[in-house]
Parts: sequence; C-alpha cells; structure tokens
Amino acid sequence: MDLNASTPQLFWKKKTIISYVLSILVFMIHISTYGQYGHGEGIVSVVNQKFNFFFTESISRFAVPMFFILSGIAFFRNFEVKQYFGKLKSRVFTLLIPYLAWNTIWMLFDIICSHTFISRFFIGRPIFEITLPNILSGIFLHKCVIPFWFILDLMIFIVLSPLINLVIKNKYVGMGTMLVLSVLLIFNISLPITVSTNEDSIIYFIFGGILGKHYFDHLCKKSPIPARIASGVFLTVIIVLKNIFPDSTYTAKPFVTTLVYILCAVSLWCIFDAFIDRMKERPLYTRSFMVFAIHTNVSAIITKLITIFLPRREELFIPNFIVTIVLTLILINIFCILLEKYLPTVNYVLSGKKPVKKKA
Repeated sequence: MDLNASTPQLFWKKKTIISYVLSILVFMIHISTYGQYGHGEGIVSVVNQKFNFFFTESISRFAVPMFFILSGIAFFRNFEVKQYFGKLKSRVFTLLIPYLAWNTIWMLFDIICSHTFISRFFIGRPIFEITLPNILSGIFLHKCVIPFWFILDLMIFIVLSPLINLVIKNKYVGMGTMLVLSVLLIFNISLPITVSTNEDSIIYFIFGGILGKHYFDHLCKKSPIPARIASGVFLTVIIVLKNIFPDSTYTAKPFVTTLVYILCAVSLWCIFDAFIDRMKERPLYTRSFMVFAIHTNVSAIITKLITIFLPRREELFIPNFIVTIVLTLILINIFCILLEKYLPTVNYVLSGKKPVKKKA
C-alpha cells in the first residue's frame, strides 16, 4: 500500500513506532543511575550533570503529554456515544487489567525489597509498610508504580469521554476549552485530584480528541517537507534553550509549558515522516506498554548491580547510564518474546495484547 496516499495504515504505523520511542523517553525520566554516584565540582561532575539533564529533562519531558495526545486521537477518531460501553469494555482488557496486574506485581516486589535480605541492596528505597491502606493504594492507586499515574488519568478521561465528546464536538469550543484550562493553570486552578493526577493532562487529551474527531484524515497523510524542516528546527531550538537556560525557560510558566509540549509533540509527529517509509514494522515497536510498565525496577536493579561490581567512580556514570538503558530494553524485549510465545494469556493480562490466533 502506498503510504504517500491518505491511509490509516500510515497513522497506525507512525503511532506504534513513536509510542515505542516515547516509552524510552519516559524510561529516561525515571532512570536512577545519576543518584548512584557522588557529585563534586570538577569537570567530570559537570559533564555528568549536563549529560544527565540532557537525557532526563531536555529531550524527554514532552513524552507523556504526547502519549495523552495520541490516546485522545485513537479514542475519538470514530467515537459515538452509542459506542461508549463497547469502548469501556475494550479498555478494561487493554488498560484496567494490566494496570491492576502490574500494580500488584510491583507492590509485592516493594514488600520483598523492604522486608527480606534483598533490602540491603536497595538502600534509599522507601520502606513499604504492610498496612491495609498501603496495600489498597498499591493495587488501585499505583503507589509502587509511579509512571502509572498516566494510566489512571487516561482511564478516568475515558470514563468521562461522553462529556469530553460534548466539548470537542465543535472544534472551536474544544480549542476554547483548552485555552481556558491552560490560562487557569497560571492561577494554579486545575481539575480536582480525584479527576486528574496531573494538572495539564486533560488539556493534551482534549487536544488529541480534537485531532482525532476533526483532523484524522490529515494525520493519515505525510506532512509537507517544509513542515518537517520547521518541526526539526523548532524541536532543536527548544532542546538547546532548555539546556542553556535550564531554570528560566518554559518550565516556570505552566501556560507556556503546555503550549511548548503540544508543539513538541506535533513536531515529532511531522519529523517522523522524513524516514517512516524506511522503517519496517517490527514486533519490538508494539511493546511500548511493557517498557512503560517494567523499566523503573529493572533499570534500578541493573544500575545497582553495576555499582556493586564496578568502582563507584564518577567516570563510570555515563557508561552505567548507557548500559542500563540498553540492557533494560533488551531484557524487556526478551521477556515479551517469551511471554508472547509460551504464555500468551499471561501476556494478554500484563500487556493488554490479545493472543494471535494461529491459522489452522
């Protein structure tokens, strides 16, 4: 099929590949390697600090907003109220069950790390006190899986999707709502914590909903070459400014931050058109959720093991950082391959991916 034509195949291919890239960026936000090394005032310390900031802050912070945008696009591209319960049922298997499963798994991991001999290797981790409120928070409120605030927010927005649909039914009303919510952030006014964990996530989801409902056909086409060039320039400028002025750019102003993150997401989407044809669709790219769910503790173990078996010298921070990322992604991929091949039902529970039926 010609991907230059308007076809949903182009959208879904880009979404799948970009989602995997975003999962790695989220991984970088949470990687704990930097905290394992001492920080002085010499040239090595400065280089380490700049390196860590570049990967964990300057190039990665728009990843979760873009996840919300892509989720909004996918959910509302063909949304009708009569489909509401069908979509809810679908998300039970793709979001709710994996959410509860991983919350439980990592809660048990935290209990083991807190109350067994393993605790001596995880110095600095909060102790998990075995109480009923903590257990309930661990299972239902992602107490032990910090990145899963995104999943919880997303599920809440999906439950509220008929109301959101009313807002975005008219694209101008939807855009106006986004603007109002963004301006309110300047005055520290946002949705209650019971509706959203993060103050601006609803804005990104609404933006994605508007794109999905009113502009999905445009997303199924490649962006013009000038748009790709402009997107590359914009994303480069934002990253450079963030590194030069880490404390005085858009981070201090919520309204500007939200706008910049939206533009970064749009820019990355356009940039991928430059080489999407040369990228093959591989099973690896479909495993973004598993990277999202597993990376924190697996990477923490790898980073810790490296500091145990090698000298804890500042010069080894960057090698540790790189090796931790590579090994974590390799191990997660191997884990997924084994689950998909030998335990497809378990994989369905943990990833929300239906087992592929073998042809007779």
